[in-house]
Amino acid sequence: MRKKNDNLYQLSDSTYTFIFPTYDDLGNAGIVKTDEGVVVVDNDVRTVDQLFATLSQITDKPVRFVINSHHAFDHASANFVFAEQGVTIISSKRCREEMIRHGESSFKRWSDREASIKKILEEKMATVALPHITFDHELELNLGEETIQLFYYGHAHTPGDIVIYLPKDQILFGGDLLWVGFFPNVREANVPNLINVVNRILEFPVKYYIPGHGSITSDRSEVTRMRDFLDFLYKSIDEMARNGKSLEEIRTFENSLAKKHPDWRGRRFLTTAVEVIYQSLVGDVG
Repeated sequence: MRKKNDNLYQLSDSTYTFIFPTYDDLGNAGIVKTDEGVVVVDNDVRTVDQLFATLSQITDKPVRFVINSHHAFDHASANFVFAEQGVTIISSKRCREEMIRHGESSFKRWSDREASIKKILEEKMATVALPHITFDHELELNLGEETIQLFYYGHAHTPGDIVIYLPKDQILFGGDLLWVGFFPNVREANVPNLINVVNRILEFPVKYYIPGHGSITSDRSEVTRMRDFLDFLYKSIDEMARNGKSLEEIRTFENSLAKKHPDWRGRRFLTTAVEVIYQSLVGDVG
């Protein structure tokens, strides 16, 4: 692995990752060079100009495909930039459905949240650009010597997450199925299936894991640590809820758990996780 600049790392002859490891609201992206054009994994309207500047430094080939790991703003908000250039966008079927359902409201929510984002969206005349090709379970792209495998395992971090795997170089882009150095955001998650999907990710032979947020890692234990955290959190809240604990009583559990992960950022995601998991369980307890 070679660091090319502050945000770009080269992982193999053909594959790069474009990352923002200290930000919880800027999604990482991938770049795969092939004989038949470039494949971009994920995008963010706030960093798309920087991404294109990076592309011009490493290849003279055009972008042919964009893959969305899921529908979130920080992973798909610059789709329109690529679509205007005739690039084909790919996602799971459920991801496209979520973009149809939430895309416009997501743009508005982010605009209302930050004036700088509103300015970017207005200047670029941003629109929600939907994927052109979708799939239900698996899809494989064969572009010259590069093979890119896409897998959908059901509602996990969001309803439409996919795993993007490059078998030749054993590189896996996990989108927000994987968080390294952060408490995982499970605001839209089916946590039990998220745990199951992470277990499936651990079955792949992987040289480099690229999370949706955080740093690239070759350390499998970073992935198991996130899985074990979610498993412990879910089982603990389940037990406390079944014993009649209220959400406010369960919230006292947060501080001790946060202290066990002093190196993780995104403390607010832990608060969200406790509430989301509790609310998902209250209908099943009592």
